Order: sequence, then structure tokens, then C-alpha cells
Amino acid sequence: MKAKIIAVIIAVALIVFVAKSAKVIEKGTEAQYTGVAVFDAKASSSSDWDKIAAEITGNAADITTLDLTALGAGKAVTLKGTVSAYDSKANGKRNTITVAPDGYTGNAKFTVQLGSIYTGTSVRDIQTLKSFGDFTNQTEWSQYAKALNSQLDQAVVAPLAIDKSIEGKHVTITGAATASGSNVTVTPVAIVIE
Repeated sequence: MKAKIIAVIIAVALIVFVAKSAKVIEKGTEAQYTGVAVFDAKASSSSDWDKIAAEITGNAADITTLDLTALGAGKAVTLKGTVSAYDSKANGKRNTITVAPDGYTGNAKFTVQLGSIYTGTSVRDIQTLKSFGDFTNQTEWSQYAKALNSQLDQAVVAPLAIDKSIEGKHVTITGAATASGSNVTVTPVAIVIE
């Protein structure tokens, strides 16, 4: 009996000791204790956006000389050019315009994404500011691509409030492009409506 009482006293003392020495860590402050910062895709893309947009704009090739063979290999390229918008599609959050590049004589069909949801990762893939090795894992790399697309929507597309009235207008587009066959999808980093 005496042994049971001693065991209970030791157990209670141990519980009190653990309770007093345990520290509750508030969400968002983990890095202070572990040294590992929580990845914030939005903050990262926001701080990188101006440099990435400038890089894509500076490297953009004329849309009339677009190399579809490079695009067909799944590679993204940068392009710029003046186009005529002729078909605006509002598909909920996946809005697009189909365009005809001025001076282009090829058979490709060009579609420009107008958000607010963007498919693909061409903006992330074409930039050289950051690479996969700068991220902890594939999830962060993917989150970064989505955050860049969200950033371009807020900075470039949303302020223009593009609607059906764009049809028939000349538009200057700069962006990253990918292709599937002769269908070219452009994710814009700059749009000027004339």
C-alpha cells in the first residue's frame, strides 16, 4: 500500500512538472523555435513579381516569329506583339480571348488567359529568378506557380475589367506561352488595349 501511495505521488509530481515546463507555441511562431520558416507563396510571389514581369518583357520574342516546334516540346517561351481580339469567352473564372496576331502568317490559334483562374505554370517555368532547388518540395514549387498566376491577375488583368467590348480592338500582349499542337495559350504579364 505504501508503494502505491509513493507511486501516485511520483506520478502526480511528474504530471505537475511536465505541465509547468511545457510551452504552448502559437500558430505562426513555429520558426522562432524550430528555425524552419513556414513557406508563404503569396509573399514570395509578391516580392518577386516586378522582377519576373521585367524579365519576361525583356526576353519576349516577336509573336510573328514564334517557334511552335519549341512550344510543341512542352517548353514555355516568352512573346510579345499586337493582336486583334475577336472572341471573348467568359467561362466563370476561366476567361479567355482568342486573338489574331498582326503580321502572323502561321496556322496557330492563340488564346490569351484572362483569369481569374489560370491553367498551367508557364510564368513560373519561364522565369529564372527562382528554380525548383530554391524550394523545400514540389508542393511549395506548385504553390509558387499558383501565387504568381494570382499576382499577375491582380497586377495586370483584373484592373482592366476586360469584357466582350474587347472584341475587334487591337491589344498589345506580352507574356509566357505554351502550346498543344497548333493551339497556343498565352499567360500575360502585360496587356495594353488600344
